[in-house]
Amino acid sequence: MPIPQSKAWLVDGFCRFTARMVRKNFTCFAVQSASELDPPLPHECSVVVYANHVGWWDPIVAMLLRKRFFPDRVFYAPIDAQALEAYGIFRQLGFYGLQLDTFAGASDFLKTSRDILANPKSSLWITPEGYFTDCRDLDRPLMPGIAHLAASSPNTIFLPLAIEYPFWEEPKPMIATRFGTPIRFEPGTSKSQCQDAIFQSLRSTQRQLAQSVMRRELGEFEFLIPPKAKRQGLYDTFRAWKAWAQGRSFNPSHASVSRQRVQPPKGPSDGPG
Repeated sequence: MPIPQSKAWLVDGFCRFTARMVRKNFTCFAVQSASELDPPLPHECSVVVYANHVGWWDPIVAMLLRKRFFPDRVFYAPIDAQALEAYGIFRQLGFYGLQLDTFAGASDFLKTSRDILANPKSSLWITPEGYFTDCRDLDRPLMPGIAHLAASSPNTIFLPLAIEYPFWEEPKPMIATRFGTPIRFEPGTSKSQCQDAIFQSLRSTQRQLAQSVMRRELGEFEFLIPPKAKRQGLYDTFRAWKAWAQGRSFNPSHASVSRQRVQPPKGPSDGPG
């Protein structure tokens, strides 16, 4: 299988289009641990970003993260071969067919991926779970292809990425992501060692992201697309009228309501003794 085309002008145009889709369907696009990419990853090394596979939006998330954090690297990603046949334009966006249910398909994946990673300007985005998986399922084993790739790619940086699409106070979900610590495997590292390191690093990154998501603190994130609450129907119209009548500015964010803390009344023993 030849190295797929990845036309920069077409990838960037597709990113502009999908960014509008994200703004329409999500409250924000949040990122954690971008500090892991400062200083930047070595320019003499190609990059594999491996992520958990939550849902349909994952390839779009990958493309937008690549544009923000790796603008000088070429985007590539494997995709189900049947899906690639249905969406032919993806062939010009750096996607290539994946058929891991056969030995020949797995062999083609490894050969094409190694050829891609031979170029230090490449970035390869992979979801090694292989199938859509709930982000709370941290026990599912990863497919072995990424370990074979890691064991034979000493000049490549492997970077874990956790993805979630949680709902907080707003009617639409957010995109929450977290980069983990980059890994560079030394020559001679066994496939089993690579598999274990990749599995543990991905699951650890997912756990850390989950803890932040449960705390619901926007201050723990940076934003590709910042949160911007919108008025939602009759209820928010009533809230806006009430704020106007009370001489207050109106904040359409539902966090302004749901996060109010009501102090418990003082008991007899709470006063000065």
